[in-house]
Amino acid sequence: MSKFCVSLTYAKNDADKATVAFVVANAAVASDRDTVVFLSTEAVRLSQRGYADDIAEPGFAPLRELMANFVKAGGTIWVCSP
Repeated sequence: MSKFCVSLTYAKNDADKATVAFVVANAAVASDRDTVVFLSTEAVRLSQRGYADDIAEPGFAPLRELMANFVKAGGTIWVCSP
């Protein structure tokens, strides 16, 4: 199984980029890739319970759903602590 990493630095400050990152991550994990999403800078806020609840871009599933599906499918989320 090959590895795949999505590095994300956006959250509500650019909901489209945050959403697309998890769309890509879900596609990778569904393709049997060992997949990690690395949250840094503003994206660290996505690790806070409820923060992503109101992020929804037209044409995509809500971000909270994309994140939950990613983890349920076996994906890993790393959060940069600094």
